[in-house]
Amino acid sequence: NKRSISVSGSGSIRVPADTARLTFSVITKEKMALDSVQNNATKMNNVYDALKKIGIDEKNISTSNYSLYQETIYKDGKNEPGSYVTSNDIIVLLDDVDKSGIVIDTAIAAGVNRMNGISFLVRDSKAAQDEARVLAFQQAKEKAELYAAQAGCKLGKVISIVEDGGYYPAVREAADMKVMAASNT
Repeated sequence: NKRSISVSGSGSIRVPADTARLTFSVITKEKMALDSVQNNATKMNNVYDALKKIGIDEKNISTSNYSLYQETIYKDGKNEPGSYVTSNDIIVLLDDVDKSGIVIDTAIAAGVNRMNGISFLVRDSKAAQDEARVLAFQQAKEKAELYAAQAGCKLGKVISIVEDGGYYPAVREAADMKVMAASNT
């Protein structure tokens, strides 16, 4: 008839971001669909060329979410066809997060007319996650030892360890662990 103590521990390690992901859009609006598509392509090429000129490797520039649609305009109680809108997203991956500002300025000067967002990431977070796990285990063990001492018993072997998903923001890695230890009276 064994008794047990169940505790949880958490550990967190701060890791600086080493990668940035920037997303931009080039949006053009013209009366004719072909003009909208062609003007968009010209602006996209200008942005690509400008980014390459500042040293961004072509493999770190990609496009996504290409669309062409015709606007509708509500006028005099009815919908009428409007201009054609072409939208194209550009994704830039940076190995040097300090270049983010110059990439934004360059892209806008070259024809980008919407900044969709920037994300800062940690490329290889395994070592930091493992370090956070060790800290979480140590914290849980200290709690279990305290409870066991207060209960007048000793800790036995660990019965189970459960790792929760944890919270992983862009520049910080964390791991939460629960430790269950058998107590011998």
